[in-house]
Amino acid sequence: MTEWNDDRLDEFRGRVDEGFTEVGQRVSKLDQKVDSGFVRLDKKVDDGFARLDKKIDSGFVRLDKKIDDGLLRIDKKFDALDGKFDVLQGKFDSFYRVLVQVAVAMMVGILGLLGVLIGLVGTKL
Repeated sequence: MTEWNDDRLDEFRGRVDEGFTEVGQRVSKLDQKVDSGFVRLDKKVDDGFARLDKKIDSGFVRLDKKIDDGLLRIDKKFDALDGKFDVLQGKFDSFYRVLVQVAVAMMVGILGLLGVLIGLVGTKL
């Protein structure tokens, strides 16, 4: 059986310490690689979101233009329709004026007929 003396234990402890130091260095290198990977990933994600924001903004600009064009066309159609209603209103005004003239003429005629009837009845009495 091998005996463990203080020199051997010191040597073993030294090798274990060197091993942990080496493992610590490897973990540090791995940590740096992971950190640099996350930095690259963050940059790619930020670039992707920037491109997506530009696309969305340009899409909204196009949508706003289409909506404005559509509203202008609707305004033009309403203006044309408004002109047609003005013509129709003029025709109704003319028709109303003719009806009033006919009503006045009939009133005058009825009053005249009433006067004639009163005159006939008065002369027969």
